[in-house]
Amino acid sequence: MPNTNPQILLSVQNALRLLKLFTLSTPEKRLTELSNELGLGKSTTSRLLSTLLSEGFVYQDPISNKYRLGQRIVSLYNVIVSSYVDLAEAAKPLTARLARETSEAILVAVLEEDEIVYIFKEDGSTKEDLAASVGARNPAHCTSSGKLLLAYQDPVTLSRILERPLNRYTSNTITDPSELKEQISRIRDQDYCVSIGEYIENIVSISAPLWDSTGQVISTITLMGPTQRLNEERITSYTNKVVKTAKEISRQFGYL
Repeated sequence: MPNTNPQILLSVQNALRLLKLFTLSTPEKRLTELSNELGLGKSTTSRLLSTLLSEGFVYQDPISNKYRLGQRIVSLYNVIVSSYVDLAEAAKPLTARLARETSEAILVAVLEEDEIVYIFKEDGSTKEDLAASVGARNPAHCTSSGKLLLAYQDPVTLSRILERPLNRYTSNTITDPSELKEQISRIRDQDYCVSIGEYIENIVSISAPLWDSTGQVISTITLMGPTQRLNEERITSYTNKVVKTAKEISRQFGYL
């Protein structure tokens, strides 16, 4: 998307875009790959990499010549994690209780741009591959935590996020911005969100908001499990438990 904001430095934007190309599934990439994915020439991409190398944000393997994220990213990540320590500590006893009561995985997530990031996880009695580990990023438009967090964004921010491509992951994924906006409005009214097979087939997630003392939604608590266990009756029962637990955690942050 062309940069039309005069306050944004294109070179900085491209450098940040480059960093976001490294993922858990593709932690290493060659110059050609990065150039193609950015839509920039090799010389421009090479200059971006040289700058990031000099600051420790990327590392180049001397044998394979592939690039990966550098130690400076780890330092910044530790700063982010430390800022969530209080939240994780407040949530842990209550999420552990919820995991015991339901036998399902419980997660805490925050919104970063148009993705959610999981910052805490309490495993249930079974450990399915839920594509939801600490540090993992999932799209906001088709996850219960993501849609719930979108519901508390200001209208300008929400519109900007929904203007981006809404990728389809399953037959249940909503990709029409107008339809999604209507659903998000209903989610805000009810203060919880249930998502069934929208991001991963046969996975149910139930989210409720976590509030701080100022009345701001800072994150979500989410229960996640397979549809084979989470039938309609359990979804209703577990939704009540998730909402109750979220309110208890929020009270620890001074929300009344």
